[in-house]
Amino acid sequence: MDDGQRDEAALILRCREGDSDAIRQLVGLYEGPVFHLVWRLTGNIEDARDLTQETFVRTLRTLDRFDIARPFRNWIFRIASNLAIDHLRRRRVRTVSIDVDEDDATQWRAPILVDPRELPDERHEQTWLSERLGKIVEMLPDDYRMVIHLRHREQLSYEEIAELLEIPLGTVKARLHRAHHRLRDLWLRIVSPDGSPDGDF
Repeated sequence: MDDGQRDEAALILRCREGDSDAIRQLVGLYEGPVFHLVWRLTGNIEDARDLTQETFVRTLRTLDRFDIARPFRNWIFRIASNLAIDHLRRRRVRTVSIDVDEDDATQWRAPILVDPRELPDERHEQTWLSERLGKIVEMLPDDYRMVIHLRHREQLSYEEIAELLEIPLGTVKARLHRAHHRLRDLWLRIVSPDGSPDGDF
């Protein structure tokens, strides 16, 4: 356990004792990341606010069950993700989140990152392509969008995603593989080879 983990563990112990300052500090550390996670998964700001609040209520209520030797970030993300999954199952809200996977050189890649050093015209084209890809991601099933977001936006490892979603490691890899192929097929079907939209898309 490094110094940062020890400091966080000490903070959590203070929260368990009902220290209001420690609770405010813990919320301040994770409110942004949790909100970003559930907003990306639900695609709705108001839902994200409600789910963020519910995440912290549930987190603080069950904080005595947290294993202090494990990463707190993964634990609170699991709570937030489970709440978002339940919400998506009820509402079937479409979401947007995608990025490239730097660890897999064999996978299909789409030109979706905007480099601030690019020329204005190039940056505009990249932004346009990113927006088109975002619309395509909305077509994916909830389970696929979930693993894509956790892997590419939150930069979690396969093992962390498996632990967070409480599914086998092989299921995580299979879902990501299928999601990448689905995205590739949709991209090729909807967007023409020169990068322009097919039809009114």
